[in-house]
Amino acid sequence: MKKTAALFLVIILLLQVCACTKTEKKESGESKTARETINYNDNFKGVWLSYYEIGDIFLKSDATQAQQKLDEIFGDLAQKGINTVFFHARAFADAFYQSEFFPRSKYCAAGYDLLELAVKFAHKHNISLHAWVNPYRVALDTPLEELPENSPAVSLYKESADNLILTETGIFFNPASVAAQKLIVAGIREIAENYAVDGIGFDDYFYPGDSEEMDKASYAAYLNSGGKLNLCDYRRESVSNLIAAAHTCIKGINPNIVFGISPQCFIEKNRDVLFADVAAWVQRGSVDYLLPQIYFGFENETAPFEACVNTWVEFLKDKDCALYVGLALYKSGKPDEYASEDHHSRDSAYYEWINNDNIIAREIKCLKAQGVKGYCLYSYTSLYDAGDNEQLAIEVENLLPLLKD
Repeated sequence: MKKTAALFLVIILLLQVCACTKTEKKESGESKTARETINYNDNFKGVWLSYYEIGDIFLKSDATQAQQKLDEIFGDLAQKGINTVFFHARAFADAFYQSEFFPRSKYCAAGYDLLELAVKFAHKHNISLHAWVNPYRVALDTPLEELPENSPAVSLYKESADNLILTETGIFFNPASVAAQKLIVAGIREIAENYAVDGIGFDDYFYPGDSEEMDKASYAAYLNSGGKLNLCDYRRESVSNLIAAAHTCIKGINPNIVFGISPQCFIEKNRDVLFADVAAWVQRGSVDYLLPQIYFGFENETAPFEACVNTWVEFLKDKDCALYVGLALYKSGKPDEYASEDHHSRDSAYYEWINNDNIIAREIKCLKAQGVKGYCLYSYTSLYDAGDNEQLAIEVENLLPLLKD
């Protein structure tokens, strides 16, 4: 009973943040509250547009140039058959939009609101725009002392070191920190409230591994306060509480905005290493869709594509949660390091993406045969810029007819 009461209290606190946080409303001719959204639930054909791609395209663009580029980008995507774009709204503890809580991303030009323009031009071309958010990731290549002084991570760390997790690979908000959870939910609220987005999606960054040391102090404090969960369950509940609060927050603002997550492919690894309990999210009704990253070929020796798809289809069978699948277009023409230990034989799975130029097309056909209602390509650049990668260029040509379907 104590365990249930404690978890309920955390969710109530987060929902109070969602209800009470005030963000400045943007002037717009389009109402954000309960507005109709553009969503292709039964024929979802998406692409991820990542923060570094956004930086490459827009960082040196003024507002006029940005609008011209966005018009061209969404117009051409629509012509190709793409109907959904995951636009990186917050990749770290920063923002590609006007935020009350997060500083402007270093990949984002000043002087205009890129997310607002992206929504405008996506809708002009009848494309669904999902704000892509990394809720926990603060930095991957920047030490704490070099973070911007106006970063919320800096202020949270000054309040308590337990609000962050510092690892050799990066800095992350501690998923168990109530202060960090409040900040994340407040950030989700301002997107849902101030922008006419059609969806909000998280990707696969949760706990940065399973080391017992990274949150030792916060877990000890939890136990000292009377907590009864073991470390793994404590971490899973911390993540699940945030997912539930984010979902409730979004639906309270506009029930038509879809909320989903793109976890790693392996359900058990998500649960036991990243502490992302996808089964709990589905059971609690906290997600509208799951978009697992099944970034494997058909010949992968430990995770062949078709078997992975079968696992997810069975996992979500008869569940009130849509299934879409993330596809690794970026792998085309490259060796697949973890597909096989045999890196010598040209017939091994290590060379599958080099030996074939129609893997994505075949995977799309496989998904349709399995009854999966959509897919998303990683990422935008791979769809447009093959460079000297001849395999990728042919791969794209082979999948274009399927995008029209």
